[in-house]
Amino acid sequence: MKKQQSEIESLVHRLFAAVNAGDWAALGALAAADCASSGLPFIGPPALVAPFMELRGALPGLQLLIDDLQVHGDEATVRYHGAGVHEGFFGSIPPSGATVRLQGAEVLRVAGGLVRHRQPYLDRLLLVQQMTDPRQAAAAEQPVPGEIVTRFDPPVFLEGVLAAADGTVFVTPLHEGTVYRVWPDGRREPFFHVEAGHGPWNGAWCMVAAADGNGFYLNVNSADPAGHGVWHVDRSGHGRVHAVLPPHTIPNGIARTAAGELLVADSTGCVWRVRGLGQAEVWLRHDWLAARPWIGRFPGANGIQVWSDTAFVTTSDLGLIVAIPIAADGSAGPPRIFAENVGGDDFAIDADGTLYVTTHPFNQVIRIGQDGSRAVIAGPAQGVVGPTAAGLGRDAAGRRLLYVVTDGGMFTLPECEPVPTAAQTPALVRLRLD
Repeated sequence: MKKQQSEIESLVHRLFAAVNAGDWAALGALAAADCASSGLPFIGPPALVAPFMELRGALPGLQLLIDDLQVHGDEATVRYHGAGVHEGFFGSIPPSGATVRLQGAEVLRVAGGLVRHRQPYLDRLLLVQQMTDPRQAAAAEQPVPGEIVTRFDPPVFLEGVLAAADGTVFVTPLHEGTVYRVWPDGRREPFFHVEAGHGPWNGAWCMVAAADGNGFYLNVNSADPAGHGVWHVDRSGHGRVHAVLPPHTIPNGIARTAAGELLVADSTGCVWRVRGLGQAEVWLRHDWLAARPWIGRFPGANGIQVWSDTAFVTTSDLGLIVAIPIAADGSAGPPRIFAENVGGDDFAIDADGTLYVTTHPFNQVIRIGQDGSRAVIAGPAQGVVGPTAAGLGRDAAGRRLLYVVTDGGMFTLPECEPVPTAAQTPALVRLRLD
């Protein structure tokens, strides 16, 4: 019995060595003539070789490491992990250059010293997602001074930030349905609360200042259809529904046009226009505003800001920033791609059109000029771990500040640089631009 176990263990190690070396002749020699693999039409050596050949074709440098190997009778169960760079086609998916990490398992039935049946357990959806996820384009490192204003106890998903004229900052922890007012010294108090119900999207999201200076408008994803949409919160902290949006929508970012109308980024793939007393209509629906069908891991239309009669929208799942002209009558003109390979979440936009983009899972704040120039101005060293939103403000001396809220790294991707646990705290961060 021990001899059989030892022989099967040896077979498994030879199998993984052959895969790691790309030695398909050696791998095929380990398969029985009637070898079968669940889910594949092949019989014989191709049943064992084809799936691994496909993986290494897409990830030529792939190395699989065995995490655990158990043998019971004629059956071996092996767990493994590996990583490789996506340099070849995976089915119809062209090379992306992304680092792909995988974990899987194999249940192998052995007879006569050869593999007779293979039952694989590998999440191919996760592979496809990693291969098609947005990627960050290279950018120069030009860090600015930063400090943490206040920390929140994890797990908290800070989602919205708005700097007020009096130097205080409003912050929304997404699922609480609460807006906090934070003073420059870090003191904070609840300012407004809405019961949004329980659900993955429910809560208080992004804000934009009211044109008349009386408070702000707040996106609320609510389980109550009558409360789902845009709320107006006045300077005393009292709120009411301003515009109701359909229940299937995900109102995320919000901006105000020069005419005083509101534009709401809906993460299902469009932008809403809210006029006057709260009449809402679809302003633009476009493929560039939607997440990848079926496999999207991030929101579609996310942050939105207006500058020079143009609405800029981040589409997180596509890694795009889309520019949409605002016509004289307030309607949407033909969209264009302003920037690619930006894993943007929300962002702030300066008077000169400079964008300060939070990149959520990539743990960076990126400055993008209207000429397309890019620079990373903040990262984990300044407390930027899981940055979700940004807002511009000024200190008492009139110097420009950028406020950033974070979730503490809740969605940091495995291919990103690991962040020390001590830094993984949801926070309001203050960056000094002057």
